[in-house]
Amino acid sequence: MAVDLDLGRVLLLPLCGVGLALLLWATFTLGRTPTGARPRWMLAGFGALALGLVLFVPWMQGTPLVPVSPDVLVKALGGVLLVLAAGVSARGARVRLRADALRGAAPMPLDEAVEALRAGRSPGFGVYRGQLDSVDTLTSPGGVPCAFYDAAVHAVGTHGRKGPLLSRERAYSPVLLLKGERTRATVGFAPSALLAPVEVRRCPAAPALTRAELLGAPAQALSWERVGVPGEACLVVGELQRGSRDGTYALRGRGGRPALMVLGEGATGTGGVLSRRAWRHFAAAGALSLAAVFMLARTL
Repeated sequence: MAVDLDLGRVLLLPLCGVGLALLLWATFTLGRTPTGARPRWMLAGFGALALGLVLFVPWMQGTPLVPVSPDVLVKALGGVLLVLAAGVSARGARVRLRADALRGAAPMPLDEAVEALRAGRSPGFGVYRGQLDSVDTLTSPGGVPCAFYDAAVHAVGTHGRKGPLLSRERAYSPVLLLKGERTRATVGFAPSALLAPVEVRRCPAAPALTRAELLGAPAQALSWERVGVPGEACLVVGELQRGSRDGTYALRGRGGRPALMVLGEGATGTGGVLSRRAWRHFAAAGALSLAAVFMLARTL
């Protein structure tokens, strides 16, 4: 039995090392792959290798997996790091896909895209231009009527600077729309996929429970908020599809994921910001992979 284990260790340990090296190489080179390539294969590869190392290495050493030992914990942590690296890499690939779409294609007016779809020519995945619209109207802490807002309300510090955080407030209309001159389409969105410039506005601070503050004039606060104002110019990165009813249209990301909505005058320059964000994801995935390799190498 000892001879078999030694033979298995001699034959299979180099394969494990090669697998870890290939995995690390794939993490750093994912950023240079075509954006149309789906990252699911890498997620499956990370998970399979992590599970194999956690289950196979204890068997090869002749120790059971059930008792929790320091080596098993190290291997489990290394496997978790590999899975996290896979998730971060997949996230970076999706961000890079959106960045390349914003930088590499001229925005198509929504009316032209709808006409092409009606004629049987699907415009596919790209950037669509129109105006933001919504079914309901909200009001931000700074008093702006909007379709959504994400605000951090701070007390006014010395010399008008940002003081302590008083509250974090966000709200979104249940249905967001991209509107053209003649057509409009619902947008499948997520709060993390709404990009708008941050603006600072004065707002009343919520009163405390002291009698003086309840009876006196409301204190002033500053709201650092991102708002989406109906009628504002908007770019949507996604795929135009027919809606559930005739004559309706919807914009969604790949695979039914949320589409990216970019508002503001500098929307066309957001591609560079997203590209840098994607590379930060790839760098984080590489660091996680290095940590996993270091931890798993100690148990081999």
